[in-house]
Amino acid sequence: MNNKLKTFFSVSLVIIIISSFHYIGWLNPIENFFRAIMTPGSKLIYKTNLKINGETEEFSSVNDLENAYKNIKSEFLSCQSSAINNNLLEQENTELRNQLNFSKKNNYNFIGAEVIGKNIDPVGSSIILNRGSSDGIEKDFPVIIGEGILVGKIIKVEEHTATARLINDNQSKVATTVLNRDKSIGLVEGGYGISVKMNYIPQNEEVSVGDIIVTSGLEVTIPKGLLIGTVEAVEKEAYQPFQKAILKTSGDLNKIFLVSIIKLKK
Repeated sequence: MNNKLKTFFSVSLVIIIISSFHYIGWLNPIENFFRAIMTPGSKLIYKTNLKINGETEEFSSVNDLENAYKNIKSEFLSCQSSAINNNLLEQENTELRNQLNFSKKNNYNFIGAEVIGKNIDPVGSSIILNRGSSDGIEKDFPVIIGEGILVGKIIKVEEHTATARLINDNQSKVATTVLNRDKSIGLVEGGYGISVKMNYIPQNEEVSVGDIIVTSGLEVTIPKGLLIGTVEAVEKEAYQPFQKAILKTSGDLNKIFLVSIIKLKK
């Protein structure tokens, strides 16, 4: 116990003496010597880290370094936002060019519209457009994207907005034709927002994977020849009068942002 006390008092005494010498300034030469040895090494490590991070500027304080980081991060976020906006503008321009090309080739009246909302009903699929009765929109007008790809038709019209039911909606039905040898006719129906099928195709007519499906023109409100999609699979059952085809739509129904509404002539 006595040895521990002696050790404790000895260490305490040494600490007090060193602290006193430091306060008086007697240790300055020794401290300066060690500081001179350590400083170049510290600077070298600091500069090496900056070089690894691709920086060449030296900073005099932690605050300067922190401010520089904040500025770089702000510039990065700004550039990222600009890149996203440019990408969206490029997509919109491409879509507009395609729709304009289609309008030049066909004698239809078109009204351009933007998608401002989407139905969140789990068993349905529809979009809200920023055009309405004040723009001449009426119920049953067909809605297209690109160069004549039918994506739906108007089911509800208000003064400044309209709702379009997409072709994969469970209540959607469109009279169509297969561009095969028999020019098979049928009815394209949606499946709860996740699938599209062509039903009521005569069993004795040949339908193959890859065949193109277009509107038949048998509906007063839907012009003939609007593109729906292609046959992805054919379902045939023995002794049934009809066969059906599972379709791959030509337009991405989940990524519609600009559309054209065909204004029917009366």
